[in-house]
Amino acid sequence: MLVKKVVLTGGSSGIGKEINVFLLEKGYEVLFTYCHSESSAKEIENRFPNAKAFHIDFTSEEQMTDFLAEIENFDPDILINNYYSGSFIGTYFHKTEAEKILEDFKNNILPTLQITQQSIHIFRKKKLGRIINILSSSMVAPAIGTSVYNSNKAYLLQMNKSWAIENVKFGITCNSVSPSFIPTDFHKDMDDRMKEMIVSGYPLKDKLEGGDVAHIIELCINGGKHFNGNHLFVDASHY
Repeated sequence: MLVKKVVLTGGSSGIGKEINVFLLEKGYEVLFTYCHSESSAKEIENRFPNAKAFHIDFTSEEQMTDFLAEIENFDPDILINNYYSGSFIGTYFHKTEAEKILEDFKNNILPTLQITQQSIHIFRKKKLGRIINILSSSMVAPAIGTSVYNSNKAYLLQMNKSWAIENVKFGITCNSVSPSFIPTDFHKDMDDRMKEMIVSGYPLKDKLEGGDVAHIIELCINGGKHFNGNHLFVDASHY
């Protein structure tokens, strides 16, 4: 059975946009979310008839309810959890208020869990499904000030293990992909010298592109039923 219908969270900018366009060009039908990048989302919709944009603020219960219903109607085969709202670099952990940690968890992890639960219900009925989580190699070598971001990504990595073992007998695989540093708007608050230092230490001496990550996504989709529970690094063997 072909797996061709994708739900992609955060598909209008950064890595998400490049994954989105890659899949659309391959003929996948993609339901993708956006919040602030409306012009980019509309541009993708206008370019690809197989693209469907869904505007959502994941902190809104009402909008989340509508999106979960939209997923049900769309009947996907693949879920790509890419969305992340917040900053990559904040402050030192000991200076981070507990409310900030809780807020980021509620804004990023809880919606991802709800969306994944909804998708698993659909996949189990089909006896087929692919779950792919976009994480970060920053978990392995964290920069100062990234404790909140990395802890959220690490939470999803642990969930990946549970989702993989619980659902594989239903034809559902779950894998996570951790790219190395990719300069995007998400890292706009980083000092340019830090960006240059990261790239200079990279084995290829060249920045990673979103398209490189998209090829690994395709592997997770088409890798077969035994390709399950993996955590893949896209980093030229940096870590």
